[in-house]
Amino acid sequence: MEIAKWLKGIPYEVAFWNNVYRWKHTRDGTLRWSNYGKVICLDGFDAPTYLKQFSNPVVLDVGCGMTYAPGNHLKAGEELLPLDIRYVDPLAPFFNKIKNRYRADLPEISFGMMEFLSSFYPVDSVSLVIIQNALDHSSDPMKGIIESLAVLRNGGVLYLNHHPNEAEVEHYKGFHQYNIMNDGGRLVIWNRESRCDVADVLASVATVEVSETEEGHVVAVLRKTAAVPPAMLADKEDKRQLCEAMINRCTATFGVAGGMRSGLTYYKYNIIQFFVQALPWETKMWLKKKLKR
Repeated sequence: MEIAKWLKGIPYEVAFWNNVYRWKHTRDGTLRWSNYGKVICLDGFDAPTYLKQFSNPVVLDVGCGMTYAPGNHLKAGEELLPLDIRYVDPLAPFFNKIKNRYRADLPEISFGMMEFLSSFYPVDSVSLVIIQNALDHSSDPMKGIIESLAVLRNGGVLYLNHHPNEAEVEHYKGFHQYNIMNDGGRLVIWNRESRCDVADVLASVATVEVSETEEGHVVAVLRKTAAVPPAMLADKEDKRQLCEAMINRCTATFGVAGGMRSGLTYYKYNIIQFFVQALPWETKMWLKKKLKR
């Protein structure tokens, strides 16, 4: 069910980024907001100091979208040193086409899904995993956290930064199926059907520190304290679910009607986003607030 809902959100997400990059003012605005080309910077966590303890730190920006947000350098004196940061997203094939279509001179995005991250990167190999405004867009946020911890080396950090209760704000549309909140210093993931206290689930493998930014974003720093046991990864169940999702998707798009319905959904969102992204930033924010009310 959750994978099926996630798949239905793809046309909107691809249409959104296609039109962000289509218009020069929105693409330039996104990259001005980004720290790409600068020292890595994360709200509520001193990433440069943390990473300098490693000789060759590997960083994953998982569910990165097309923002290139965290920054891709460390500083040694006055010199900027390139950071080994991998941009990872399940929609990488779409995003790389968009990037190339609009001739954006930016790194390729690697295909990967946070719910199955240990199938894409070796266990105990990564220093820092960053997930910003993406965990609540996944088909299974708790599994994304567990898989991220699996690829981290012991003592490694999973950094989360999210708008609070985004699914409630977005009325459970598209990718927005889960809420993330700071509940009295506890990191909680919930929706209409479930509620999970992250620290309780991860007590044997990680510590969880929760804070909020001045803008009200929920920040969590999870430090890996022990290896993730195989039972928590449940790869056999993953395979069953992925096979089921694949055939269900094929069934839904099989034939002329199914294929047209799938394609028309994307073009509908693409037309809407064409006009939305053409608007000035202030107008878009005003409209967004009105629609949410």
